[in-house]
Amino acid sequence: MFTIIHTSFRESKDRMALALRFENPLTQVRYTVSLGLARDARSNLDDPDAYSRRVDDYRRSIELSGNS
Repeated sequence: MFTIIHTSFRESKDRMALALRFENPLTQVRYTVSLGLARDARSNLDDPDAYSRRVDDYRRSIELSGNS
């Protein structure tokens, strides 16, 4: 059995993040589970700058999730 210590939810125009922290009362070991989602926007092929910004955002998200 686990005890929930803390939950967190954040939402912006294009991202959602959920974090859940819980503890095993027998061993006193704590765990944190986090999940982030990015909303996809429809691509406008006539706007290469917007596409480049989106690709950069995805790349940054992947790098940040790899550093966690």
